[in-house]
Amino acid sequence: MINAEKGREHAMELVWLLDFVTLAECSVFSRAAEIRNVTQPAFTRRIKKLEYAVGTVLFDRSVHPVTLTPAGEKFLPVAQSLIFEWETARAELAGAGEARAGIRIACLQSLSVAYVPVFLRNLYDHGARPRFRVFADNFAGCVDAVTSGSADVLICYSHDTISTGSFLPGKTVCPLDRDRLIPVSKAMAGQALHGLDGGNIPFLSPGPGSFLGRLTRTILARNGDALSLDTVYEDSIGAALKTAVIEGLGIAWLPEKLVAAELASGALADLSRDMPQMAEPIGITAYRNAHATSPQVERFWSRLVSSSTG
Repeated sequence: MINAEKGREHAMELVWLLDFVTLAECSVFSRAAEIRNVTQPAFTRRIKKLEYAVGTVLFDRSVHPVTLTPAGEKFLPVAQSLIFEWETARAELAGAGEARAGIRIACLQSLSVAYVPVFLRNLYDHGARPRFRVFADNFAGCVDAVTSGSADVLICYSHDTISTGSFLPGKTVCPLDRDRLIPVSKAMAGQALHGLDGGNIPFLSPGPGSFLGRLTRTILARNGDALSLDTVYEDSIGAALKTAVIEGLGIAWLPEKLVAAELASGALADLSRDMPQMAEPIGITAYRNAHATSPQVERFWSRLVSSSTG
């Protein structure tokens, strides 16, 4: 039993409850940390802080995968209820200003640059559009915006090997579009400045916890010894990596839509043309918290679903 006096030193936080529910669902610390987009040590510390706050151990760590203790089983519906109550209260408090605020969309920075404005224009064609407020952030920031009720809809990349939606209780999902993650290099006179052959290829790495970082690692692991990369630059923002590629610092795996204009103009070269195994299909997916139920959100979601790629 964890000392109750020590537990009272910690004020319970919503993020700990979301961590707890995620770990209860997947039962593996490393997997839950990946879903919550934090490092495993940080995730473990947050679970321990929650256990201190409630005054008891919630997970049996003597088995793998971990299981809920009897106390954890009792606490799970409490945590789910607290999350639901917070989201409901947040939505109700925000309701008075919803018409003025418009549709609140959280999205990754890369999508805010390369996809969302064009998508929204095409979604409404020449018809009257509602007001939009777009919050561009990293994946963790987008998740927090939706789970806290600060955003109605999340638009992010998706892939079968990476869980992106399990963090949202009561979510609804809609696939929007398809893209590809491709290796690109600066091009000069029609030739790529850097290639995928040879040694010490200058590599511009996305952040290890980002979607692009996780999927890039998957591509590299699949191709094993085929590449000899030298990491010379790291940035978790795809649009920033694109700038670094344009400046000739090295190669990076980026969404094709993000670099479409530069590929068309010849400023960048798609290195997967000769090595298609180095590219990977990805999806663009919308997630809506089920508690975002205002009439304008309902109308927007209905239109979005009707335009879905399926």
